[in-house]
Amino acid sequence: MMTARQVAELLGVHENWVYDQAVAGVLPSYKIGGSRRFQADELRGWIAEHRQPVRETKPRKRVRRMATPRLVQPALDPQPKLFEG
Repeated sequence: MMTARQVAELLGVHENWVYDQAVAGVLPSYKIGGSRRFQADELRGWIAEHRQPVRETKPRKRVRRMATPRLVQPALDPQPKLFEG
């Protein structure tokens, strides 16, 4: 029999998630005394049932993007002219 902490480490989840799923009846568990226990064979079956198939990924096509045109701003005079003369 496994503890909730051991199950959490096995599944890579938080211990609280294991308790929540066990109380909800999602994870197969037994209440022994004041603690939850999990049978390893039942957990292996649960994992196998909930395993998602691996998706085959297609190689991505590389898209060549065109450069965006930049607006050219007129050059400003470094010294503003206060008086024409």
